[in-house]
Amino acid sequence: MSTAHHAFDAIPELAGVATYESAAEPGLSVAENGRRLLRYHWVERRLMSIMVARITATPVWELKCALALHQWQCAEHADALRTRIGEMRNPVPALDAPPENDPTSAALERFLAALDFAADASEFATGIYGVALPALSAAYRKHIETTNPLVDHPTVRALRFIVQETEDAVAWGVPAIETLCGNASTAVRVDAWRDQLEALLADAGGIAGDQPRPRAGVAQPAGQPPADRFVPRRDERFRGQYNFEFPPHVVYSRPDVPAAERNLALLCKRALEMDVPEMMASFMTERTDQPWEFYRDYSRQMWDEARHAMMGTVALQARGVDWKRDVPLNVSFALRLNLYATPVERQTMLYAIEQSLMPAATGKRFEYETAVAAGDELSAHFHDYDWADEVLHAQIGRRLLKREGISSQDAADRAHDVHEKTWAALDRYRDREPQHNWWPDFVQKTLGVPSAVAGTKDLGPINVFSE
Repeated sequence: MSTAHHAFDAIPELAGVATYESAAEPGLSVAENGRRLLRYHWVERRLMSIMVARITATPVWELKCALALHQWQCAEHADALRTRIGEMRNPVPALDAPPENDPTSAALERFLAALDFAADASEFATGIYGVALPALSAAYRKHIETTNPLVDHPTVRALRFIVQETEDAVAWGVPAIETLCGNASTAVRVDAWRDQLEALLADAGGIAGDQPRPRAGVAQPAGQPPADRFVPRRDERFRGQYNFEFPPHVVYSRPDVPAAERNLALLCKRALEMDVPEMMASFMTERTDQPWEFYRDYSRQMWDEARHAMMGTVALQARGVDWKRDVPLNVSFALRLNLYATPVERQTMLYAIEQSLMPAATGKRFEYETAVAAGDELSAHFHDYDWADEVLHAQIGRRLLKREGISSQDAADRAHDVHEKTWAALDRYRDREPQHNWWPDFVQKTLGVPSAVAGTKDLGPINVFSE
């Protein structure tokens, strides 16, 4: 029987998400869909935690920045997948452990665990950006192509957002891996490492567990995560990582210093802020018994803090400053807290600092107004957004410490003691590099005028309670 055509029939059907023809093809069942989503979720969650744990000891600044971004994106992907899994069946399957009742779940976990055995930055970048994320992207694209685009539109929509970010991360990794594996001996070693990882992933049936497995099992490679993973490091382009004299902590707030110099101090403080994610990585990794929201929220804050460091480097670079060499981006904050404070003490210290930045007269408003007074449009723009982020961070810290029974006042009181004891611990490292005041020479070189504190013998205590 023929059907009469109407002009409106030319309007795309089914809200544009599918055609009648494509929607008439059955796709993945709810059970199979859920099985795969559980695996994707677990991979995203584990990749987030694996990247977090590597940030501190990764010496290559560019890789450190990328890991800060991509761990947060993995957390956001995991969160979206958790939501979709919870929509499809009740009760919700266990989400804080490897997928249950999945015959290759243990093999998938062996692959993920092996990623954390990488010996150096070249192996780690290859494992994440050359093996894990490309495989994850391929699984997502296959899922989108296989599932019914109409009945499973919520999954398709989520995966489209996720696959875009995943493929952006893979694209970033291509030149990074090429650079890190630049010499022949490294390339041979890393190729062998890649082969190991790909064999482990094949033994798991791929990311989705839908691929043929080799007949012979694959043994877990020997290795373990680095023992010193929370000792912060800088690569050879940097100097002064153990020079704990950092005058910008004091100069930025001195009323007798011109706005231009105070603003320059703020830009140096922002660049130094990479030490915050380097510290956060330790308590996010060591606190293994927390609810998902703990990791998700601190994952966002970690990326924000790394982004603040990037803001500082962008502003310094725009001025022609060789910031890797001329600004001693020391590791004191993460070093002393990671090695000489408990995980809860580190978390408490972070919140106390964020809360101390809220008062208008001395905190983030003051920093923004300093940049405005200096006539530095870029710095003002950056500090405007830095201020916005810190409002969120104070909320995160307050909410998550409330679970520990720690109030804002308790945090402030405890943080003071943690600050004092950990600052004293730095005495063990001061002989590694000269402790000298580099600020007057830096100001003269950068601003072309003498520093307002050049003749000041005592700037006051450098061990200020600050980020």
